[in-house]
Amino acid sequence: MPSSQRPGSCMIDASSIQHARRLVLDRLHGRTQLPELIGLETPLDLVHSLLDRTISSQEGNTALLIGPRGSGKSAIVERVLNMLAEKHTDRADSRRYHIVRLNGFVHTNDRIALRDIATQLLIEQDLGDVLVGSFADAFTYILNLLRSSGADGEMPPVIFILEEFDLLAQHPKQSLLYTLFDIAQSQQTPIAVLGVSARIDVIDLLEKRVKSRFSHRQIYVQNTANLEDFEGIARTALRINCADEKLSAAFSNEFNHQVDNVLADEQVSAYISDVFDFGKDVRQLLRTFVLAVSHLSIRSPFIVVSDVLAAIARERSSAKMLVLSNISLLELCLIIAMRSLVKGGNTKYNFEMIYNEYKSFMSRHITAATSGGSMKIYKKSVALKAFETLVGLEIVRPATITISSASNSRNDLLAGSVQGTRAPKEYRMVQLMLEPGQVSDLVGERAGVPVVIRRWSQQ
Repeated sequence: MPSSQRPGSCMIDASSIQHARRLVLDRLHGRTQLPELIGLETPLDLVHSLLDRTISSQEGNTALLIGPRGSGKSAIVERVLNMLAEKHTDRADSRRYHIVRLNGFVHTNDRIALRDIATQLLIEQDLGDVLVGSFADAFTYILNLLRSSGADGEMPPVIFILEEFDLLAQHPKQSLLYTLFDIAQSQQTPIAVLGVSARIDVIDLLEKRVKSRFSHRQIYVQNTANLEDFEGIARTALRINCADEKLSAAFSNEFNHQVDNVLADEQVSAYISDVFDFGKDVRQLLRTFVLAVSHLSIRSPFIVVSDVLAAIARERSSAKMLVLSNISLLELCLIIAMRSLVKGGNTKYNFEMIYNEYKSFMSRHITAATSGGSMKIYKKSVALKAFETLVGLEIVRPATITISSASNSRNDLLAGSVQGTRAPKEYRMVQLMLEPGQVSDLVGERAGVPVVIRRWSQQ
């Protein structure tokens, strides 16, 4: 097996690198849990206590887990379910309870939700005739089947995890939520209903009869409180366990040391601080390190700062700049021409004005600088095609969009009328949807742009 050795460090083999890469990537992509949920201890304990009482004491419980997106709600749910599985799994590797997962994006009506509930509870009977009746009757029938299959006719506890709870609240009459909350109040049926939502006003979406069945227990998840904890989340995700049997202690220690060095870098630390100040989105933070971890290999066995900085640069690039990264030189010149018109005091302009600005500059500078060599002045018809490409990318938009054309302004500019006029498209007034600084950055980041064009973009 190929291996390498860092001077004064440790022997590294390909299997160790592959294992470390897969381990860390699974964490960054959310496929596996982080070793530690930093700052989420309180809501974690509350959710665990609630669901554990349903299993251990046969209690019926309802609660909502509420917090901003990316704050760790799903991580809490998965960690609690893992803790319950460890505690309530017998020697035959069989759980003494059931878990049902529903999602408002997937289960868009009660019929779909009911069929999936039956599937997840392993009920194979044909529910065609049952679904004709009310949701409550069909659900009660499913629970009775589950009770009859249990030991001594006892009802095993069922935990319902309702992701995107606010979307489930939009079902007609909220029959699903009413039935679940109503049965949770019954002492004969031990079920727990945990709704997960990013809407802080989700309670207001519930009908009065649903509210009367709900316990009004709300567990709030807050974003990471301080920058140190936020950086600690990245450190926890990137570091590997020195006790991992598949990795040598020397490799693990060196790997973790390099992680600390990367996080201590001034530019990386500044970016983490920016993400924290802007929105505290843990998913955005972890996504930053995916590229660097993906590059781990026998030649580069540890995370390096340059890969992380490349990912940061890509993350900071706007969607417009990414779209424009592959445009032709002619299209780039038309963008610079529009920028020149704006600097000259023209807030609105048409293709004829843009082409005249482009042709005037090319006549004065490009042909003289290149002596008629590699650069040339493109004909108006060719430039018009390039202009239409920019319109198609929505980098160029109509100068004034009416209500009737707002939903289809791009097509109106290319083929139809704008503001009730049938003027040719060459004379329709437009605006560039880029700031002057973005134009300069676009030219500065592009390789192979002639010096004269670079100077033009800076004028």
